[in-house]
Amino acid sequence: MRDRAVAAVTLIASTLFLFAPWFVGALTGEPRWFEWDVPEQYWPDLVYLCGNLHEGDLPYWNPYDRAGYPYYADPQAAPYHPMNWALCALGGSSPAIVWAELRTILAFPLTGFFGLLWLRRLGATSSGALLGAVTLLAAPFLRHNWELNLTTAFAWAPLMLWSVERLITERRVFDGALAALAFAGCAWVGSPPALWQASTFTLLYALIRTWSEIRSKDDALALGRASAVAILFAVGWVGVVFVPGLTLAEHSVQAGRSFESIASGALEVGDLGALFRARSGNHLYVGWLPLALAPFAIVARPKLAGPIAAVGILAVLLTLGGSVFRLAYSWVPGVDLFRSPHRYEAWLGPVAAILAAFGLPALAKRITPSALLVGGAALVAGVLAAFEQRGPAALALGVAILSLAGSQVPRAWVGALLAIVLLYDVSAALPAERHTRGGPHPAIDAPLPPNVDHDFRYMDEFVLSCRSGTRLGAREFRGYQDPLTLKSFERVLAALQETPELAMQYNVRYALQGPHFIHGFSRGFLPSLESRPWTEGPPNKRVLQDALPFAYWVGPDATAHVPRREDALALVRTHAPAAIAVLEGALEGEGRATPQPRDALASATRVRVGQDELRFQIDAPGDGWVVINEAWYPGWRAWVGEQEVVVRRANALVRAIPVPAGSHDITLRFEPAEGSRWRIVWGATWLLFAGFGVARIRRRS
Repeated sequence: MRDRAVAAVTLIASTLFLFAPWFVGALTGEPRWFEWDVPEQYWPDLVYLCGNLHEGDLPYWNPYDRAGYPYYADPQAAPYHPMNWALCALGGSSPAIVWAELRTILAFPLTGFFGLLWLRRLGATSSGALLGAVTLLAAPFLRHNWELNLTTAFAWAPLMLWSVERLITERRVFDGALAALAFAGCAWVGSPPALWQASTFTLLYALIRTWSEIRSKDDALALGRASAVAILFAVGWVGVVFVPGLTLAEHSVQAGRSFESIASGALEVGDLGALFRARSGNHLYVGWLPLALAPFAIVARPKLAGPIAAVGILAVLLTLGGSVFRLAYSWVPGVDLFRSPHRYEAWLGPVAAILAAFGLPALAKRITPSALLVGGAALVAGVLAAFEQRGPAALALGVAILSLAGSQVPRAWVGALLAIVLLYDVSAALPAERHTRGGPHPAIDAPLPPNVDHDFRYMDEFVLSCRSGTRLGAREFRGYQDPLTLKSFERVLAALQETPELAMQYNVRYALQGPHFIHGFSRGFLPSLESRPWTEGPPNKRVLQDALPFAYWVGPDATAHVPRREDALALVRTHAPAAIAVLEGALEGEGRATPQPRDALASATRVRVGQDELRFQIDAPGDGWVVINEAWYPGWRAWVGEQEVVVRRANALVRAIPVPAGSHDITLRFEPAEGSRWRIVWGATWLLFAGFGVARIRRRS
């Protein structure tokens, strides 16, 4: 019990140390907030999820971001993770930014706790397991990416390893279900790269352990049955994220990346120096203690530590993006889906954890406790520390602690002391502010500017910031750009500097421009508003008077048909802003190549925009098309009155539907078949797991 208490205090204290500026700010009333993706991506998604959950809804579409966006298909939104549901229960329908920050911080003690479970199951001593657990939570991948979903997702990797260890050694059906649940916990967080890194390492680990543990045909058959259950449950739980995410990837800027574009994010050979010395932005440094303990671990546990060390070497080679990475890119399915080869640094955390956990007791047996050794090692540590040689100093101090501990080395308090030494070492190059900024975030209390007409979109270039549309329930055009942004939308943004009139083409009437909290004015897509003849409004706001309405009718003469989206955007740029419908893919009997814009047009009235549905009325002067300035995506269905009609992609980004002459009530609903189907499977899998659990409890009692 004492060892467990020491371990719990050590893991919590390690997290407090890593995030010291944030916690100190919270205690002193001078709050600090995270940079980058926490405020700009995960906080707005959490607000959107919580608001809908409190209304008893789990939407498929987000109409407030990027001209509309398939919320259900974006894994980063994490709508299925129990942790997010718990945050919504605690934080209310509109959680403050602190709840998104706590989700990130919580990943670190979870990593340590799951790592402790895994290493103890492998047979590590209390001290070795604790040192290995802290090695995991202070590993390069988590230190470097802690403001991203990457860390929150990778926190589940040690639980995956623990469950796979149970699966291989126990080979019970229920263990297969537990392994699937651990895998799903990682997947639901919503970081495909972290899921890939965690899954590939777990697979390599499973192969290593299977080779040493399976000794008979009966063992193999039992493992096969349990593994089949694991696959069944994993598909049922993760399909709801994985299948829609693949569909979104096909329509996103992530699709079609070449080897060169992926390998450009690799480390240089000169960066390998980070293996032995902490430096700013390093991706490789695990500390001198795990490196020094590696040979002892390999000698003590050759069947485990030897192959694991080889996996660590492979990880370093992959981060370089050279011939080894090219081989993996060409022959291993999935490697070509993820950018930044340096993220294979993620494997170094669990590798170093195993080497530290099993190298520690092996080294301790070779150190004779003596006052001379303790004093000498401590003196060397002090001298090295004075010359800012933290790594060697940490190693010398570790030798002193082991010598002093003597026969008490297996106890958790020895691991706790060595964990402090490890943190002292690896934190050498961490920024003092730990990726936080002081003072209130500029977006936290910023309201929408007055007199914004909600029949039009606005484009927020860092005046309100942090995806203000999603947070405030208003139709915003810029949103957030990442590899899963729709390719059609990204092309429009890229064209705004040269053709800012495109903003008005897509229903944007209000442009808000201010400095980004990190990059100043360099990250905007629109040119400087002062350089355009647009009407001034309140501070940082301009009114784009010629913005086209939410939806409008065009006749055949204002309709064109082109074969490709690139052609459509080129044609729209020529005329913008203009009431036209440039449709992709000619239907039979349609051949017009250029539209003839008209000044007069019929606009939508009584517009009602919901998450998965929109309604409006329109008086069509004749047969033609109604253009709806909302992003096109597979799964949208439309009805003119009671008659269902086709939904076409128009103007390179938005939707269009055919309408006959007359006054019509028009309804569009987002009903993605794969979304509803996989949600049913997801719910059924939970019920099946509950049945497994009840049956297991009855058998045990």
